[in-house]
Amino acid sequence: MKLPTQTLLQNRKFGLLKLFHSAFLILTLVLISTGCGGLSQIEKQAYFEKAIPIGQKYFHEHYDADVVFTDYDINLPNSSTMFLYGYVKNDQAIKVSLSLDIPSMEVRSGKGPEDFIKKRKSEDEVNSQ
Repeated sequence: MKLPTQTLLQNRKFGLLKLFHSAFLILTLVLISTGCGGLSQIEKQAYFEKAIPIGQKYFHEHYDADVVFTDYDINLPNSSTMFLYGYVKNDQAIKVSLSLDIPSMEVRSGKGPEDFIKKRKSEDEVNSQ
């Protein structure tokens, strides 16, 4: 003879198992259909080509330096930041990098060796040009 509470518990476990299975299936389908939020290589390259003149302008205005960007990194969907990597045109030993916000393509920060970064112009100097 089964107790009524055992049957209710078994039905409850089965219902939770079905709910978990359905949620897992839906999540899997969403991830597969969206491609996990990543960009194709063509889209990444397009962002890189769009970001190059923005980064060159930034380093020219803030450091009076002409730069060459050789590589990039986009880490979507974990972050909406793009990183550009390169060097100063007249001194390839000076490696620089730049981070940009992907949707707005606004510069977040520029980096390089300490003696190079110390040469950064103030915002007043940049705005007066």
